[in-house]
Amino acid sequence: MSIILVRPQASGGLAAHVDQELRELSAAGYDVREAPVRILERPHPLEDLRTVRALRRGLVAAPAPVAVHAHGLRAGALAALAAPRGPRIRVAVTLHNRTVGSPLVRVVGAILLRVIARRADTVLAVSPDLAEDARRVGARDVRHAVVPAPERPTVERRAEAVCAEEAGAGDDALEVLVVARLAPQKGLDDLLDAAALLGTGSPVRIRVAGDGPLHQQLSARIRDEQLPVELLGRRQDVPDLLEAADLVVSAALWEGQPVWLQEALRAGRAIVATDAGGTRWVTGDAAHLVPVGDAPALAAAIAAHREPQRRRHGEQRSRGRALELPTTQDMITQLTEVLVPGPGRW
Repeated sequence: MSIILVRPQASGGLAAHVDQELRELSAAGYDVREAPVRILERPHPLEDLRTVRALRRGLVAAPAPVAVHAHGLRAGALAALAAPRGPRIRVAVTLHNRTVGSPLVRVVGAILLRVIARRADTVLAVSPDLAEDARRVGARDVRHAVVPAPERPTVERRAEAVCAEEAGAGDDALEVLVVARLAPQKGLDDLLDAAALLGTGSPVRIRVAGDGPLHQQLSARIRDEQLPVELLGRRQDVPDLLEAADLVVSAALWEGQPVWLQEALRAGRAIVATDAGGTRWVTGDAAHLVPVGDAPALAAAIAAHREPQRRRHGEQRSRGRALELPTTQDMITQLTEVLVPGPGRW
């Protein structure tokens, strides 16, 4: 049989996850390839019709049973519409993001979700709210998507650094790391509100790794309000940044299963995060979770972690949770079950 991946126009974690799936399924010996189509970010009737026709031609012409795995709402709906009804083609869709925007955008999103629910064999959801949305509109088989972080060696904090910190040697500023695209979904205005509440003279330094459309707006506010926040831009050395951090913070308004928080757990960092989307699925009880959009609660949680013992406790919980995180093999096992079921299920 063949496995065909339908990829949306995306970057960041979603694109990395599709790349990981393609790489790992190929390494496991499956005949897997990407569909030769381009999924536009917004509806375009003519182009969408061409996409459906191209996908259908490929599926009909396939000489063996085919499994289609589409990522994202639009890719999922178009793939579901393209797949002919019948026992030789299975369709799985992974939902990665909430539909946000104008009322019209949300209506279109609801329609696409209903198409997926009615025609897909399995829906994988990266967060509990997306899973509930799919169940509510009648999806038959809804599962928690396994989205592992790339596996790297566990980072242990250097013993001398820990001893120096506990002894109060050197600069006692709390080093806070945020890894986020500079976009509205990441709650960075709330982060700056929390930084303002901590005070300009607070012994806390917040570093934000990432780029995006809000860079200029955030930079202006940091400068005008003299906030203890530094925008680092896009970085390729997140493991090194994690090792140097005292505390990891996520202020997101919504998340799927943030890969970088998985990396923070494996690095043994204390974590403060908003209870957004699938964040709790990742952190379990290891993180100090605060309500979404609550800047005072975020500021209070950050300030509380200036206490070294509080951080040691958070680091211990993170290391414990890291042992429970899904692995690449867990992802392959799930995809095999969903896309390559036993003969009786075809």
